[in-house]
Amino acid sequence: LIIDEVHLLADERGAVIESVVARLHRLVESSQRQVRIVGLSATLPNYKDVASFLKVHPSRGLFFFGPEHRPVPLQQTFVGVTNVKDRFRREQKMNDVCYEVVSDSLRRGYQVMVFVHSRKGTGETARALTERAMKEGSLESLFITQGTERNGDAYTRYAERASKSRNKELTEHFYNGLGIHHAGMLRNDRKLSEQMFNDGAIKVLCCTA
Repeated sequence: LIIDEVHLLADERGAVIESVVARLHRLVESSQRQVRIVGLSATLPNYKDVASFLKVHPSRGLFFFGPEHRPVPLQQTFVGVTNVKDRFRREQKMNDVCYEVVSDSLRRGYQVMVFVHSRKGTGETARALTERAMKEGSLESLFITQGTERNGDAYTRYAERASKSRNKELTEHFYNGLGIHHAGMLRNDRKLSEQMFNDGAIKVLCCTA
């Protein structure tokens, strides 16, 4: 049994994972047949607690790969949004913070990937960034790109493909220099978003983790 994104134990769907694991443990005890359970996660700080729940042997079956294994060092910065109880205002504040970080990276010549918690959130975040950029007058100067290739034709080359996509959000955000990527999109649209970002036709990609 392979459980990908095992940190979802803390999510609303966690009860389903708990039920499956509990039943599997009961099956192992009653049938005396060993079953291997593999839990995977890239964002699990309390991995020892989860390993205990999965009945993993701490010295033989638990593997933790820290930042020292990354080929490229990862810098982490935590930005807290506090004293905002209203959900709408909190989301707005988070979008404002996101815009400041994204725009700063764009000014320094980088592309940006923004990870959000839900599929719906990819489009909402891209739209919020667009609206803030339009308000600040920075949409054309920072977000909209003509590509990073030597002949500068990446944007033009993908414009027709983006316009023909059945995903209206993909088309809408492309013309603003942004893209979206999540598992609910058609495979061809996901691939198109990846290619556009890789070739520099879009500068910002809002996606699920």
